[in-house]
Amino acid sequence: MRLFCLLLLTLSTILAPVEAEENEFAATPSECIATEKGDLCVMAVALTYPSLRAGEYCLTLNDESLGCWPHSTMPGTVKITLKEESELRLVSESPVYHASVILTLRYRSASMLRRRVRNPWSLF
Repeated sequence: MRLFCLLLLTLSTILAPVEAEENEFAATPSECIATEKGDLCVMAVALTYPSLRAGEYCLTLNDESLGCWPHSTMPGTVKITLKEESELRLVSESPVYHASVILTLRYRSASMLRRRVRNPWSLF
């Protein structure tokens, strides 16, 4: 009986779902959908930060600064305009820290191909 309980406990720890790292820099959503190719895509991105040490941290989008804040007042959401796939970075100089998230851009323009609605043959 003890062996069975031990085996069950071992299997449950092995098969348990792996949770996401809480100490990661993340942005959601990480994908923006524009109407057509060449259009700008504007979206609000919710940011999740790891436990940050004291100091000032900056957010950059493709090496353009979005702003710098003390570690305790980092913004929860940021409005971003994308022209292409971009890299959002969290950067600090005093303890050197770099983390980044790739923001992708997709388009929802309709396909230029036309689907045939009915069969090409008929009995009558």
